[in-house]
Amino acid sequence: MKFFSEELTNVRYKFDDILGRTQVMQNVFKLIEQVAATNVTVLISGESGTGKELVAHSIHKRSSRAKKSFVAVNMGAISPELVISELFGHEKGAYTGAVSRKAGRFERANHGTLFMDEISTMDYRTQISLLRVLETNSVQPIGARNPIPIDVRVIGATNRELLDLVQQGNFREDLYYRFNVFSIHLPPLRARKDDIPLIANEYIQQFATRYKKKIKPLSAEISNLLYKYDWPGNVRELKNIIHRAVVLCEGREIIETYLPQRVLDEKKKDDSVLMTVKIGTTLEEAEKLIIQKTLDFARGNKQKTAQLLGISRKSLYNKIQKYTMNE
Repeated sequence: MKFFSEELTNVRYKFDDILGRTQVMQNVFKLIEQVAATNVTVLISGESGTGKELVAHSIHKRSSRAKKSFVAVNMGAISPELVISELFGHEKGAYTGAVSRKAGRFERANHGTLFMDEISTMDYRTQISLLRVLETNSVQPIGARNPIPIDVRVIGATNRELLDLVQQGNFREDLYYRFNVFSIHLPPLRARKDDIPLIANEYIQQFATRYKKKIKPLSAEISNLLYKYDWPGNVRELKNIIHRAVVLCEGREIIETYLPQRVLDEKKKDDSVLMTVKIGTTLEEAEKLIIQKTLDFARGNKQKTAQLLGISRKSLYNKIQKYTMNE
């Protein structure tokens, strides 16, 4: 496996709080720079834990709105009964429990940026209300007589494919196109594994400083272990694993003992597909051993075994009979 060397490359490895040397991340950095100079609505897509809010922060930081508010709201964390009030605000006495006026997220983000995460979770009523806000650049708090003009740059994020939801009738097509003026897709960590040592060592430095420890960068052995893991939780999962390892670390180096079992299991899987043939073993004995081990690996599936060995199924049956092997 080949990891990037900082000395041998001129690419940026850190872009605000986002890390990545791989080409796919260099493309993301370029898109951020291009869109930051505008006021268009942005849609950031990607799996959970890929860093969508970091991208939104970077766009805001590099825009003309940088000195104004950056307001974030997770749409999936707000109940449908409260979402309209949370976004657009309400007047005193607008409903039972409204004991005072409340400014909504849009009003609080006026002249700044509003980051709306998990927009795919919005119900139909909220989608209609949001569409009107994006079309009129104004909000009307619950109980208010007149709308309030606003100047807000909206950035949406989703871990689901919105176009699929549009086709299923669960997301308005007109709202989709309002959001998707400019899109940025963040790849999962498994698609940019060469960035893992860079990201992991950055977190080691951060957490070692926090806990007043002196810990060396990852060894090649530990880097290889992290490389083999598929990272379903993406960068967020890597951050949490490194955080745990630094807390447990009693020396100056992260070792296997400090990693969770799910990461270590990848090493076992890798070892399970290896076999040793001693020098002096005859070709016939070696062939029998290879076929038996491949059968075991394929859990007795002869078609898969034949494919792995690169022979026909008939040839496999003949060899099994020849060697009177366990099937």
